[in-house]
Amino acid sequence: MPNYYIAVTNDENWPVVRDKHVWGLPEGRENLIRRLKEGDYLFIYLMSSKRGDTLLPPRLAGLFQVVSEPYRDTKRIFKGRIYPNRVKLKEVLIPEEPVEFKPLVPKLKFIRNKQFWAAHLRSGLAKITERDFKLLKRALERGE
Repeated sequence: MPNYYIAVTNDENWPVVRDKHVWGLPEGRENLIRRLKEGDYLFIYLMSSKRGDTLLPPRLAGLFQVVSEPYRDTKRIFKGRIYPNRVKLKEVLIPEEPVEFKPLVPKLKFIRNKQFWAAHLRSGLAKITERDFKLLKRALERGE
């Protein structure tokens, strides 16, 4: 039975995840990425960022399935840091536009402290319930 996660990245590295079908965590996060198994599902969460004068809110950009065991690779494919702790992914669902995350927070069970919800994603990988998985998947399908 698969597990479900939210995996954090930024706007700069989203095209790498989307096009190369790989997601990674920085040095020192080996224990975290080892939780991922083939068949697990990852929502890709984009941190808030600025595009010109516009502040983009945190968003969900897509849903992927893990298709490899975690591995190390120091080839520089990501922008900024190397993110050597990686998994390979298969695309499941990418909406035309990323879905804003904050309106979904009140409905999510894995976020216990709604006021400080971003803290639940600070490590870069957050396990979520099957119920939350279904809710987020529906939001992506509807593009809402």
